[in-house]
Amino acid sequence: MYAFESAPRCGAKTKHNNGNPCQCPAVRGKARCRIHGGAKGSGAPKLNHNALKNGLFTNEVQEFRKIIRQAINTSNNLIGISDGDRNLK
Repeated sequence: MYAFESAPRCGAKTKHNNGNPCQCPAVRGKARCRIHGGAKGSGAPKLNHNALKNGLFTNEVQEFRKIIRQAINTSNNLIGISDGDRNLK
């Protein structure tokens, strides 16, 4: 038996094949074939700043929102506003 026949398959869904999985052999050490992203150097680089569009979901902004949310909840608890009362405005 040839190594080609026993190699794991790519499995990427393709338009060309009516949505059926790709049957090309996967690149050694990767899950996809050379056409669907298994080629050397394919994929986005680490810390891809080109993919950053607006910064709304960066870790820093999410941590800041969490701190603000906690501050609002603390102040509401101090003045006695519950979650149900806040929606009655």
